Amino acid sequence: MSGFKGPHGNFGKKSWERALSTGVWSGNQMKVALQEQGQAGYSLGHRLRAEMQRYQGSSHPDNPLGKFQGPKGNFGLNSYNAAKAAGWSAQDIRDEIQSGRSGMFMPERSMAAYEADIAKEQEDIQWRTDLETNLTDLNNQINQRVKQGGVGYSAPSVVGKSGTRGANLKIAERGRGSGTKRWKRSSPSWSMATVNTGGTSGKASNSSAVNV
Repeated sequence: MSGFKGPHGNFGKKSWERALSTGVWSGNQMKVALQEQGQAGYSLGHRLRAEMQRYQGSSHPDNPLGKFQGPKGNFGLNSYNAAKAAGWSAQDIRDEIQSGRSGMFMPERSMAAYEADIAKEQEDIQWRTDLETNLTDLNNQINQRVKQGGVGYSAPSVVGKSGTRGANLKIAERGRGSGTKRWKRSSPSWSMATVNTGGTSGKASNSSAVNV
């Protein structure tokens, strides 16, 4: 709006009419711009102020992004970053701009930032979905093994995001024999027990000997 000052270096009703006739800005954009000019020390004529009352400025609830309007009257990268810092989400910003209430549009740099933020959000959502799917599959596999009598599991397990929290595992029960006598070599040909992992007791079996 700085290019539409009156002959005395301030802003009057004629300033408003000349700016509006260009078709570049909406009334809301012009009001926000003139509010900023007033805050910078320029005088706003009483007829101009009366006209401005018809529009929504930077503090109006129907123009919530007006306070972030850029110096050229639109919603550039600095405006976008400022709105995000104030708690606006990328999609909420875009939705509000598209509503047309502010009259602003998002130039190339702010649109690029918005698209990058949305892409990152979608990646995060996909990552969380993949993680939950993988954890569910792992949990199902563990519980299926328990149902089938897998070695070493004593109860169904629940796999959470922090790992296998809640999984109850126990060491297979040892055989009754103990000490060195159990493994005493009694002849040149001796047998070593193998572990049968197909049973449900978790005990060693001597049914399959390996001769050495």
